[in-house]
Amino acid sequence: MLTRDAIYVQVFRDRFVVKNMDTGAAKEVSRDMSHASPRMLIADFTMAQHQLKEAVKSVRRGLRAPEVLVHPMELMEGGVTPVECRVFVELGVGAGASKAAVHEGAPLSPDSVKKVIREYKH
Repeated sequence: MLTRDAIYVQVFRDRFVVKNMDTGAAKEVSRDMSHASPRMLIADFTMAQHQLKEAVKSVRRGLRAPEVLVHPMELMEGGVTPVECRVFVELGVGAGASKAAVHEGAPLSPDSVKKVIREYKH
């Protein structure tokens, strides 16, 4: 496989929804809520990174590291702060991404995911 998979990760308070936009493979992972916070989507970075890494591994194909778009779906009143943006980028890279990007707004189509990753600047 010569191309990198585009992986779309929707982050909810209690779960990750991980989709390979190239193959259609998807996985939903219930998050460990033992260190949950009412203010943040990612309160335990290490556990979230481990859970996301396993989910990405299960939907990706080939040997090349995928490109990951992380989309926070809740607790985003007022937008994503620079600190939250860094958490989401580091989460994607820690899950095995060659490139990680963050998206705010409405859910995206497969082509839109690829475009946002390609054009992302942080």
